[in-house]
Amino acid sequence: MPFGRVFLVLLASLTVASANVTFFKDHCFKCHGPEKQKGDLRLDTLPPESEDWHLVLEVLENGDMPPKKEARPDTSARQKAITALITSLLKRAQPPIALRRLNRFEYENTIQDLLGIDTPLAELLPEDGKVQGFDNVADGLSLSSILMERYLEAADTAFESTIRRIPPLKAKTRHTKVIDNKDNKDSFAKKKGGVIKTHDSFVKFTPGWPPVRIDEIHPIEDGYYRCRLAVWPHDPGDRTLATAIYAGPLFGPGKRRFMGMFDVTGTPKNPRIIEFQTFLKEGETLHIVPWIYPDHVTWRDKHEKRPGIGVVWVETHGPLDQAFPSKAQKSLFGNPATITLESGDPIWMRHRRDVKLHNITSATPKIDAERIIRNLIPRAFRRPVSKATADPFVKLSLNSLAKGRTFEQAVRAGVTAVLCSPQFLLLNREEEPDNYTIASKLSYFLWSSMPDQELLELAAAGKLSDPKVRHAQVERMLNTAKRERFLKNFTGQWLSLREIEFTSPSKKLFPEFDPMLQESMIRETKGFFRHLLENNLPISNFIDSDFTILNERLARHYGIQGVKGHEHARVTEIPDDSIRGGLFTQASILKITANGTNTSPVLRGVWLLDQIFSKPVPPPPAGIPAVEPDIRGAISIRDQLTKHSANESCARCHDHIDPPGFALEIFNPIGGERTWYRSLGEGKKISKREPYTKGPDVKQHGTFKDGTSFKTFKEFRQILFEDQDLIRRSLAQKLLIYASGRPFTLSDRPSLETVIQKSKTTPGLRAMIHAIIETDMFLRR
Repeated sequence: MPFGRVFLVLLASLTVASANVTFFKDHCFKCHGPEKQKGDLRLDTLPPESEDWHLVLEVLENGDMPPKKEARPDTSARQKAITALITSLLKRAQPPIALRRLNRFEYENTIQDLLGIDTPLAELLPEDGKVQGFDNVADGLSLSSILMERYLEAADTAFESTIRRIPPLKAKTRHTKVIDNKDNKDSFAKKKGGVIKTHDSFVKFTPGWPPVRIDEIHPIEDGYYRCRLAVWPHDPGDRTLATAIYAGPLFGPGKRRFMGMFDVTGTPKNPRIIEFQTFLKEGETLHIVPWIYPDHVTWRDKHEKRPGIGVVWVETHGPLDQAFPSKAQKSLFGNPATITLESGDPIWMRHRRDVKLHNITSATPKIDAERIIRNLIPRAFRRPVSKATADPFVKLSLNSLAKGRTFEQAVRAGVTAVLCSPQFLLLNREEEPDNYTIASKLSYFLWSSMPDQELLELAAAGKLSDPKVRHAQVERMLNTAKRERFLKNFTGQWLSLREIEFTSPSKKLFPEFDPMLQESMIRETKGFFRHLLENNLPISNFIDSDFTILNERLARHYGIQGVKGHEHARVTEIPDDSIRGGLFTQASILKITANGTNTSPVLRGVWLLDQIFSKPVPPPPAGIPAVEPDIRGAISIRDQLTKHSANESCARCHDHIDPPGFALEIFNPIGGERTWYRSLGEGKKISKREPYTKGPDVKQHGTFKDGTSFKTFKEFRQILFEDQDLIRRSLAQKLLIYASGRPFTLSDRPSLETVIQKSKTTPGLRAMIHAIIETDMFLRR
């Protein structure tokens, strides 16, 4: 083709004004034309269908091109060129197919809701791949023979969990006075430091592990138990003491589960009674772990009264679920007269005699097997099914009977086949989405699980096509306990909260860090998101807010006075001189974006660009080493980056990365505010007590690529607050990806723009979710 012919065809197909043609000639052809092709990109002969046009669009929107040394187009001309290019690309854009399988968490939730069990299943399946930041996106959810084997194992485990094989023990209360525990008595006899016996209680002064021993209350059989313990504070001073409680194995392998963090109040005569319910396996126990911050870090005066946690008694009562047969069995098998639980082979149990395993039998096995499978399938497939669709699964069960299998084995074969079938594993299978598709889209967006009965009934009546009905259902769904799955999964990935344990802060550099502080961090961020969602507060709160969700431990860390208790609550009395407010000042975010020892403007800048601004940066060029902070304090990270960015190929990305990263340098790796770096090498000695020294001063100023500059973090945050479209656009895009389960592409821009425009009118987080479910990206295949 003649010079520029293809390029002009592209623009002419849009009837674009000649000014836009001139824009590309004036600003792009010099480096990407017939005489020079930087990066092997030549625009004048680039075919209209080439994917490279998406790269052109990206660099124009980011302001990366033309280069700094070239004449820069004015904003109006650049925007016209961008609009022209988007219009052209949209004509050729095809939205990706939304067909996808359940990820492992959705699989677990769906089976638990379907069968009425609570057996963990996700851990039986391999981790899912992430695409555009989420593990529920189609492109990252492949199927393989190995995965199908795991599904069969998980389905078999789920089936087995519906059946209670032995009658439960009669519920019993197991009560112990903690001072009577043998190991605790030994502690007194050996005069071990950190514990005393007083007021008929065991008092522990040392924080953290090992915990208070309460072996005598462990259950002798799996089940749900009501747990109670009496605690009181010993010499608390002006502090509110707290204890963390875990459940899990007494010794050896096995993860201990966090039950909660509780304020320790009351007196020896009138202690606080902490009560909760949890599932305990045979031999598991409770672990009472005092957290007495800041005393275990700053307490130095031996004559000062030492705070401690007094534990009077602990008890468990259960198992609470006495149903035999189990509720899950009745739900799956039904409860006709033909179905019975028959005792079979004896089983040895250390604490029980003459116990026999029970198996499910049927007087009419063929009839019952077919009934069970046909009743299960519509619920499992989340829509009505034809007889022909159900027949293969029924036939599988009946063939098992014909081969001499027991009734229970035959039903197991049919049920596991259903739970491993494409109709169960895959979402959005229909060529034309219908009301049942909408029901599933809503439930997997907000509940990470199957639709409930109300959604399916509305789908059957064809009412989910009505926007008003969808609006009412979203309100209902966001007011149920299952919405916590959305909160956990979305924030866990959007804000990387799942990665909070990936790093362990240096004990020498940050001795004030402990597990209680980390747990407080997570609860602040989740509570903050939950509060915005519940109250439909403006999305701008993610940038800056006049409140946050704190407990006493985290408030002390932030230097905020007047917060009492370790159970999180909304705090509005943030001092005027405090830097806190919004996501960027929350310790969870600041810990996740550091490596435990030090911070890097690069790591934090990249995280902000990707997660908060939805402008991910490409990996560094091959052969370019990463910039690592110098914990010896010899040179600052800013000086290192200045030298690094002198390389033109590095500067293109660092012009975007470094400014937000520099702004966050005012926060250390555990989210504390600082004016200088802590060092383990060069620097001024702080005191004999502190193992670290004072390193270089922190410099938080920066300049954005467009020339806008800031001197402090607060000025940086104010710049973002004045450009709320940035966070609005990014959050809308993240929600669209998560809600639809497919990658965001250029074809989805109209959906994004619709959400943004609605959000300008109704700026609340809840309102944005309502806008998301009305987009083509969500509703269409």
